[in-house]
Amino acid sequence: MRNIFKGSLRGYVCEDCLEAVSEVEILIYHPYRNADSTANTASNAKDTFRFVSKEEAKQRAELLAYKAKTDAEGNFQIEVSENHLDASFDIDFVCGTVPPKHPKPKRDEIVQLHITTFSMRLELEKQAKDEKYRWNYAIAYKWWCYIRGHFFDAWVICGHLMNCQTNKPIANAKVTAMDADFLTDDNLGTATTDSNGHFRIDYTSADFKKTFLSPWINIETDPSFLSFQSGPDVYFKAELGGTKLVDETKADARKNVGFCLCVNLCSDVNVVDPNDPNFPSAWTGIGAAFSSSYGSSSYDFDADGFAGAGKNVLYSVIRLTGQAALRSGSGNPIEYRFRVSDTTAPNNTVSLPESNFTKIVGVTPGLFTSSIVSKLTRKVFSFILNDIFVWSDQSDFDAEGWFDVNHAIERTLIAVGLTPADLALYNIIEEDTLISLNTTALTTAPSIPPNSVNAGQNIPAGSKIPLEKFAIRFEIREVIDKPSNNFGVIGGNGKTLNSVVMNNNPIYRKLSIKELDESSLCSPISGTIHGRYTVYHPYLAGCSLHLNNNSHTVERDILDGVINALPAVDERTNNSSQLNNPPADMTRCTYTLKLYSSTRKHNGDYGDSDGGTPLEQLFFYDV
Repeated sequence: MRNIFKGSLRGYVCEDCLEAVSEVEILIYHPYRNADSTANTASNAKDTFRFVSKEEAKQRAELLAYKAKTDAEGNFQIEVSENHLDASFDIDFVCGTVPPKHPKPKRDEIVQLHITTFSMRLELEKQAKDEKYRWNYAIAYKWWCYIRGHFFDAWVICGHLMNCQTNKPIANAKVTAMDADFLTDDNLGTATTDSNGHFRIDYTSADFKKTFLSPWINIETDPSFLSFQSGPDVYFKAELGGTKLVDETKADARKNVGFCLCVNLCSDVNVVDPNDPNFPSAWTGIGAAFSSSYGSSSYDFDADGFAGAGKNVLYSVIRLTGQAALRSGSGNPIEYRFRVSDTTAPNNTVSLPESNFTKIVGVTPGLFTSSIVSKLTRKVFSFILNDIFVWSDQSDFDAEGWFDVNHAIERTLIAVGLTPADLALYNIIEEDTLISLNTTALTTAPSIPPNSVNAGQNIPAGSKIPLEKFAIRFEIREVIDKPSNNFGVIGGNGKTLNSVVMNNNPIYRKLSIKELDESSLCSPISGTIHGRYTVYHPYLAGCSLHLNNNSHTVERDILDGVINALPAVDERTNNSSQLNNPPADMTRCTYTLKLYSSTRKHNGDYGDSDGGTPLEQLFFYDV
C-alpha cells in the first residue's frame, strides 16, 4: 500500500483574505535537533514559524528526506517510505514566487522558512479516517505580508464594498485605488467586486513612486514630504453603471499603508438586484453548503432530493437561509413562513400544489428551533450594546406560522433595556438565517435496534431504513392591514423545493475476530486470521478496515472493507475477511483491527460525525 502524505500551504494577506501559496518548493527534513522533536511536534505551528539562515540550510542539507512543489491551489503530496512512517519531520518551504507570480525575490537570496515539526504517523492516521483530510497550514498575515512585500515587492489591497445601511454586498462595481502624492496622484489599480462585494488589487512600489520623470526617476512624493514615509497614502473611488458609489479624496487617504491593506468600503447609494428591482427578499439556501434550488452546480439539489455533489441527505437542525427586508417599498411590514409537505415530486418538475403543505414551522410542534436572524450594530461605536443579536422566538409567529422579524427586533431591543425607537441608532446586518427547522420532527423511520445482528451478518431486508422525503415551501407577504386580512403578494407565488431527502438514523456497525469468537475471546490466536464486520446505513458514504500492530511494522487497509466513492452502497458485510497469509507479515504481537465509517448526513453547515470514531477489536497473535 502506498503511503501518501497530503498537504496544503496558504497565506493570509488579511484576516479574511486567504490565498494559495502556489509553485513553491516544500522540503521535508529529519528533525534538525532530535532532542527537541517531540516538543516541537506538540507545539503550536505559529510559534515555530521562522526564517532559515543560509548556514542552517547547509547544515541540514544531509537531513533532507523529501521534496515536493505546491500546485496552483497550494496543494502538494509526497509518497512516504515504509521506513519513515513512525518518524517526525521538519517541514520548510522555499519561496521563489508569490501571487500574482512575482518571478523572484528583489534581493538576491533564497527565502527559506521553517513551518513546524509534525508526526508522520498522526497525519497518515488522520488521512485514513477522512479521505478529504490533508495537513493544512495558513501563514499568519503579518508574516506573509512581510515576505511578499520585503522580498518580492508585492503589495496588495483586499477589501469589501457594502451598502452602509443594510451592510449588503455590492457586486459588479468598479473600485479604483489611488495614491495621494504631492505632485500627481498615482493609480494603483482597479478591480471589479464579486457577488460578495469582495475586490483585490495587486501592485508594486513602482506604481506609487511614479514622478513626471518616470521611468527614469521613481520616488514616493508623499504630500506630507517633511515627514517622508515609504508607503502609499491610499484612497478609493467606486462606481457602478456611471453612478458614483464611493468618492474619496486625498483628505480621506489612509497614510503610509503597509504591504497589505485590508479595507471595508461602504456606499449610501441603494444598490438593488437588477433582476428583482422592487424587492430582493428570497429563500436561497440550506445552511452555507447548499442552495435551495434544483440545478447542476455542486451546491444544488438533484431531481431526487439529494443535496450537493456529495448527494447528501439533511439531518438534525437545518438553517433555511436567504434574505428578507423588514419593510416593503411602501413602508409596510414584511412577514414570511415555511411550510412542509409529506407529498413530494421530482425537483425538475413544476412546483407542488400549495394545498399539499400542511405542516408549518412555528405551528406544527417540534419543527421550529430558535436561531440568530439579525444583528444590530451601532452606527456610532458604543462600549455598551454596540452589537445586539436578534434570536427568533415562538412569540414571533402568528397562529398561521407567519414570522415577523420586526417583532423579533422590537422584542430584543426591549429585552436589553432599549425601545423600538432606538433602532434608528443601529445598522441591521442580516445573518442569512430566515428560520431554523428541526428535521427530527419530520423523520419517523425506526433505527436498527442495537445488537439485532452480529458482526458479519446482513441486515434483514425488512429491517432496512426506508427513504424519507419532504417538500419545503417559502412564502412572503406585505402586511397592509392584518386585522382585515389585507396583504400584498411578494415574489409571486413563493418558492418550493419539491423533494428533500432527510434522515436521522444512526449508523449500525459491528466488528469482531472470527477466531476469537470461536474461542474464549481472551486467548492468543494464530494461523490465518479473519475479521467479521457489518456496516449499514441507507446513506453510507465511506467504510474502511485497517490493521496495525503495536510497533506499527504492520500498518495496512484490508481492501475488501474499503468504500470511498459514490455511488455508495448502503451496506458492507463480511463474515470471513482474511487479514493475513497473504500477506505473511504478522509476527508475534498485539494487533488492532479498526472499522472506520461515515454517512452522507449533513445539516447544511456540517457533516454528521456519526461513525467517525472507529470500532476497534484487539487481539494477540502468537505465531
